[in-house]
Amino acid sequence: MTSVFFHTFGCKVNQYETEAARARLEKLGCVASRDFSSSDVCVINSCSVTEEADKKCRKFVRRILRENPQGRVLVTGCYATRDPEALRALSPRVEVYSNQEKDIIPQIVSGCSLSADESPVLTLFGGRSRAFVKVQDGCDAKCTYCIIPSLRPEMTSRSIDDITRQASGLLEAGFKEIVLTGIRLGSYGLASSGGRVGKVRGNLADLLKHLVKIPGDFRIRLSSLEITEVTEEILELARGTDKICRHFHLPIQSGNDSVLRRMGRWYDTAFFRGQIGMILKRLPDAGLTTDVIVGFPGETDENFEDTRQFLEKYFNGLHVFPFSARKGTPAVKLSGHCPPAVIRERVNILLNLDSVLRERFRAKFAGTSRKVLSEVDGGFTDNGIRIPLPLSSPSGSFGWVAI
Repeated sequence: MTSVFFHTFGCKVNQYETEAARARLEKLGCVASRDFSSSDVCVINSCSVTEEADKKCRKFVRRILRENPQGRVLVTGCYATRDPEALRALSPRVEVYSNQEKDIIPQIVSGCSLSADESPVLTLFGGRSRAFVKVQDGCDAKCTYCIIPSLRPEMTSRSIDDITRQASGLLEAGFKEIVLTGIRLGSYGLASSGGRVGKVRGNLADLLKHLVKIPGDFRIRLSSLEITEVTEEILELARGTDKICRHFHLPIQSGNDSVLRRMGRWYDTAFFRGQIGMILKRLPDAGLTTDVIVGFPGETDENFEDTRQFLEKYFNGLHVFPFSARKGTPAVKLSGHCPPAVIRERVNILLNLDSVLRERFRAKFAGTSRKVLSEVDGGFTDNGIRIPLPLSSPSGSFGWVAI
């Protein structure tokens, strides 16, 4: 049997797509391998959100080429879509397949055919108790820093019935948490996001209504939502069931309105503030985390301080990203690029703030108990508090933990 090694860079959508390819290949008679040096085929699912992501991919491909001189090396994903020639230049052995060709990789590897319409039965996900389910793909927003809309431009959504069948299968396989993911999750059901406040209204709520009806003790986590995609209907659903996690990851990118305009974001801080108020009015115990880009062109010390203060006031966890100029995006041509030393200093300030915010949020619930899904390296409450080992409940099960 053909042995296949998989490695994933990047987002939860990539992680889902890797697992889908693995499941399809196993159905075609291949076997998944954990050792790239002895595998017949190595498949790398790449990310290209930053230049650093590209560098990491190239470094890993070179290592595989060096340590596995006989195996096939296939690279797919966003980097493979954005700059295939850079990957082919590493070696004649490197086979490159775009995001649009990703679904045919199982047939390319095995030489056999499998219906593309057939949803794979997913069971692995790195041995975790959480499983990712991709429900949507594509983005048509015009953020000036982001290359992804040019790499995944077509907005598509899977049917509710298909998603419900797959989620049911994952729960029957023993998973306890389903993480819904998409390039633009909140635009589930839309062919175009519109990119404007008030127009971003898909039927994610309808999908959630179906999923919470599945029998069993499990929960659903939303991977990320744009602030304009948070609706009263979704919040009411979350308030009425313990199957929807009370944790919302809401990328703000900057807490300064002038920077937001330069970024091409379609909201301002006043709107963001109002939406957070709507969330906390209905779900006072909700966890709110965010993405923030540091050192965007034109970001002054005053702009950065606005961002720091906004983050400190409204969030309990941060994902901090230094600005990365991506060739092909409008931000490359903007004036006022920040010196690397300034960006590093601001990143460190926000990383320190992240630690403070997470501890502050945990302290808010001191003396209470919350339901935690145990995993091999700890667990999370429904509202996103990280609980370290040891846990009283075995891995893969729920238990109540005193905060």
